[in-house]
Amino acid sequence: MRRSVFRGAALTIALTLIAATPAASQAAPARPAVSTLLDRWKLALDFRTHPGQNPFPGARGQSAVWSLRGSRSLSHDGDYPLLPSFSSAFGSSRIKAWHGATRGCVRLPAIGVNTDTKSSRPLCSGRIPAVAAFARPSAGQLAVVEWTSPFDGTVSISHDAVADLDGACGDGVSYSVYFGATLLAGVTVANKAGTELATMTQTIKAGQSFTFVVDPGPARNAGCDTTQLQITIDHITP
Repeated sequence: MRRSVFRGAALTIALTLIAATPAASQAAPARPAVSTLLDRWKLALDFRTHPGQNPFPGARGQSAVWSLRGSRSLSHDGDYPLLPSFSSAFGSSRIKAWHGATRGCVRLPAIGVNTDTKSSRPLCSGRIPAVAAFARPSAGQLAVVEWTSPFDGTVSISHDAVADLDGACGDGVSYSVYFGATLLAGVTVANKAGTELATMTQTIKAGQSFTFVVDPGPARNAGCDTTQLQITIDHITP
């Protein structure tokens, strides 16, 4: 009789221990996967590294991915020829730019970069920050940056700055990001102001492109429309 009492006590202890043990379904949830950076392109850095080329590669010399373009009208229709002319001193020493033929304080449309690593540089009535890229449309033509993928994969697009750099005149600009013909983002940037855009993630195939379009604002007033563009494109794991 005493032996069976001990067996019952042992069984009670064992059941208690099993009940106190967390079930497998109660385990901590798995952490979400973190994307890994595979490669990176930065408009201002890549442009500064290869200012006399259009199209041009990344700073480390990969295949040409960036191209600097204008348009034949103010329509966002994808008809964006390469800007034809290069200036190594665009309105100011140390500013280099590709541009069109429309006359103004400088030739427009234009996309350029300040190659000075320490100081801002004057351009018309505004100033370009050190090592910054910029775009400036004309009254009848867009300024367009295009990035074309050399791979199949996933990318993220972020903007360190989208800002109107010249508040002396004008009414700001409109800024749009397209993937092919699909509008991903569109904002109006007030005169002498900046804006923020959320990071965008997109799957892409080799040969497909993003376009970054600056046009002369809601009233089509192209005065003082120099716009800083700090664009970063990362190739990431999905």
